[in-house]
Amino acid sequence: PIFRELFFNSFYSLFGLNHLPFRIFSVLLHFVNILLVYIFVQRIFTNRLLSFFVSLFFGISAANVAVLYYLTGGVQILGATMFILLTLIFFWQYLEDNKVKFKTFSFLTFALSLASHEMAATTPLLLVGLVFLREKKQRVLSIYIRELWLFALLVTVYLYLDIFKIGFSQNEEQYQMVFSIKRILNSLAWYWVWALGLPEMLVDFVKSGLSLNPSLMRYWGGYFTIIFPAFFGVMGFFAAFLVYLGVKVKSFFPDKRFWFFVLWFPVGILPVVFLPLHKSSYYLLPVLPAFWVALGLVVFGVYKSLAMRHKKIVTTVIGAFVLLLLLLSAASIGLGDKTYPAAVRGRLAEKLINDVKSQYPKLPPGSVVYFKNDPDYPFIAEDWGGTSKQAAFILNRADALQLFYKDRTLRVFYEDMDTIPEDIPKDNIYEIMARINY
Repeated sequence: PIFRELFFNSFYSLFGLNHLPFRIFSVLLHFVNILLVYIFVQRIFTNRLLSFFVSLFFGISAANVAVLYYLTGGVQILGATMFILLTLIFFWQYLEDNKVKFKTFSFLTFALSLASHEMAATTPLLLVGLVFLREKKQRVLSIYIRELWLFALLVTVYLYLDIFKIGFSQNEEQYQMVFSIKRILNSLAWYWVWALGLPEMLVDFVKSGLSLNPSLMRYWGGYFTIIFPAFFGVMGFFAAFLVYLGVKVKSFFPDKRFWFFVLWFPVGILPVVFLPLHKSSYYLLPVLPAFWVALGLVVFGVYKSLAMRHKKIVTTVIGAFVLLLLLLSAASIGLGDKTYPAAVRGRLAEKLINDVKSQYPKLPPGSVVYFKNDPDYPFIAEDWGGTSKQAAFILNRADALQLFYKDRTLRVFYEDMDTIPEDIPKDNIYEIMARINY
């Protein structure tokens, strides 16, 4: 893939393990995508205020915490999103000007998007949607759809290689596909609330029956009093807006532009919606433009309907709604900076290494370090495990301590994940409690 092997190998050859150039490149890609979102929305609607609204919330969405902190995967989805947006922009230009060069550009960027991330596989369906959006005459519509055969052929070959030649991991439960309607709807609901601004980690604290694990308070702290009121406030306003449009504005819901962006969300998330144990807000980036366009159309539809008669009231109401959206995103981003695994892993690794160094300044060659669970750490979920399991991921098993002590013979075991071999002498085992504080 372009943004994995090619990107990391070239940057590593230039910058080694200095992460700063990698981070700068990711942020630059993010700003390019914000600009492309603005351009695409402007092409469809020629409404600068709507285009600004969509690109702003696309840019500051809390879902970007996963994208920008998770460097290895984030840069892939950023690159794929860039090529997907370019594909849509070029194809829309082709539909408007009927110049073959734009269709050629669209196909090339689509091929590059497939070479960046599998989330691009549904792009031909979006192109079909653009045809329906642009054309009204049945004959012209069928001609344009037939012209997409090359896109369909490429994605068919891609899916065949991906499914039947590469295949799925049979040993990892999170990559097993589930075709239960209930599980699919559950996944779509999570992706929807994550797009709106809820933190990704909430999924680990919601038990059956929508009850919350009380340990959530420990991790969210003061953010708890901001995120939930803001979220339910946004939901209340949004529901009221939809009811008003349905009752008072009869022309709103028949608008096919609205439905194109509404359907883009589930269609774009299809490659991962059947993986209920592998949900992540990281996968939202290619569908975030659709989410914010649909929401923006609702907001601007209400404003347009009421501005002539009740301008001050509707401006105040929509201003409060936007303020709640900003508050929700800001609080979730702040929480993500303190709790998202990719954000805190470095800080926690430093703490764990310092704990080991403090207790064992020197270790003889061939020593065994054994991390035990902290009994005061609350149970969250099976995936989280105890503190020893988390320490195993944070320290990448033995790598961190072998590097720190400069001893490749050093072995490291973790209570949740290992059993110490019986032939290891007890006086060669150095125990330490894995204390994790988010």
